[in-house]
Amino acid sequence: MGSKNRIFLGIITPQILHHYRNIFNENKLLVSKKKAEKIKQEHQLQAKYIYEHKFQKLLDCTISSCIYKENGITNFIANMDGIYLMYGISVNNYHNELSTVFKPSIRQLVKCKESMIFFSERFEIEFEEYIKN
Repeated sequence: MGSKNRIFLGIITPQILHHYRNIFNENKLLVSKKKAEKIKQEHQLQAKYIYEHKFQKLLDCTISSCIYKENGITNFIANMDGIYLMYGISVNNYHNELSTVFKPSIRQLVKCKESMIFFSERFEIEFEEYIKN
């Protein structure tokens, strides 16, 4: 558990911090309890990563970043056992906070593809094959 109504989710991986070292001010990732409840209501299947303390695995499986919708939020794509999930991180009051986590449609992933920065060439090849099918 975090402090001030925040839930500790995990440590941002060095791979992510390497690409975004000037954005994130610490390596801990938190989510407010209010935001966690909102995610639970809107995305029940993905809320298990927050409430079952499995978000670190999601961070470890991150393959790329992308620009999706909002400014001030850095979006990431993770591949969890062949299922692609998108989550966003924002810097809020000197803390890195989760903004959302959801399973994007193939159309959303294709829209994101132009702005994606892959952390490995292998990840890019797997992603290309996924969106072709």
